Amino acid sequence: MRETLRHHVAWLLALGAASALAGEAPLELKGPATYHGLTLPLAVLAQTSRADLSDIRVLDARGDPVPYAWADEDLPATQETRLQPVPFYRAPAAASAVTAAQQGGWIIDLGSVKGALLELRLSVLPNMNGIYGFEIESSNDLQRWQTHTPAAQLLSLQHQGQKLEHTDFELNGLRTRYLRLRPSPGSAPPPLTGAHVLSSARYQPPPALQWSEPLAPVQCTAQFCDYRLPRHLPLEQLEWQLATVNTLAPVDVLVQLAPGEPGPARPMYRHRLRDHFKAARHKTAAPVPDAPESWSYLQRSTVYWLRLPEGEVRSPTLHLQAGQVQQLRVQPVGGMAQLGPRPPLLRVGAPAASLVFLAREPAPYRLAWGGESSAGAAIPLAQLMPVRRAGEALPVDTASVQLAPVAPTASAPTPPASGTSEPSRKFWLWGALLGALALMGFMAWSLLRPAKAA
Repeated sequence: MRETLRHHVAWLLALGAASALAGEAPLELKGPATYHGLTLPLAVLAQTSRADLSDIRVLDARGDPVPYAWADEDLPATQETRLQPVPFYRAPAAASAVTAAQQGGWIIDLGSVKGALLELRLSVLPNMNGIYGFEIESSNDLQRWQTHTPAAQLLSLQHQGQKLEHTDFELNGLRTRYLRLRPSPGSAPPPLTGAHVLSSARYQPPPALQWSEPLAPVQCTAQFCDYRLPRHLPLEQLEWQLATVNTLAPVDVLVQLAPGEPGPARPMYRHRLRDHFKAARHKTAAPVPDAPESWSYLQRSTVYWLRLPEGEVRSPTLHLQAGQVQQLRVQPVGGMAQLGPRPPLLRVGAPAASLVFLAREPAPYRLAWGGESSAGAAIPLAQLMPVRRAGEALPVDTASVQLAPVAPTASAPTPPASGTSEPSRKFWLWGALLGALALMGFMAWSLLRPAKAA
């Protein structure tokens, strides 16, 4: 009998622990459609129990699962890209123009380009030194212009033996006949020597990015700082927030994969178009340094925040496509002192995880995650929406997760220069788990008392 009681107690303890790690939140539907789209917040991704998000459930009012499918299933697996030169001309100046900054800039003719425009690559003289601000505008008739990028910045600088260049500009699938580079107030037109456009005949717009809050390092030494990344958030883009102006340093980026956490089973946009021309985009490659055990070298980048007479410039967002990462290491050439007296903050960007579910009665609906849910809850998109043709738009009606508000917290202090780790950030989970253990222990004691007396 005691053995049976032990099995029951162990099962109850496991159930209590699983319940403490599970979560759910109500959904708010916007519109009366049969199908609704839902984007998972980063707070939900961090609490899921599986990297492939297979523990996600959409439940109705009775607690029964509602059919859903991941919204990224029918993205094309390959893209056809082409990089080609395009002609460019001086734009006519306005009649009232009296200074170089009031000139018309440049007009780029895209008549020979087929498909969607992905990237504009400009060329300047090798010895050019300066910063040029402009707007990127589009038009099909040279009469009506629409702003595509309100604040672009071309730079080519020599600083402390380092050459900084930024001459590539995202066009994000734009379709147009002409581009105009119109100088910003106070800036002259950039001195171009060439222009190339990267295009795609088959183009799928990328999903919107979700960005984390600024992350402080969990440990630092004189040579590097380590950052713990949000769980189950694929590392695709990285934004630097340096603490001190006039800072510049080459930085090696290393990553550490989560132990026992394989790559995501669902697509997670691993075949996005950027992956196909990433090698061509980075024209020079830094030598790969030796990485310590359990760490993998990812990329070298020059990080900077400069305040120059021509204007203020910051290092652009870094595109990484590193997948599921547990920790990220920032290792400047020459040590952390190259980045100033305080380590930088980082923001991580990743494609939004979106799903489509069938709004089957009874309402209301809620989202559940974690716990002991069996894997493989999602069904294929074609099975969920049998009358939809591949490539057609997904439902416009959406749903949102109504998470409980979290009280704002103070910004993280500067971590010490020792190798100590950050304590657990989920105190409430430990409290719930200890409460469940206490309850299960009391139940076991109550059950064992009669047997002992007998």
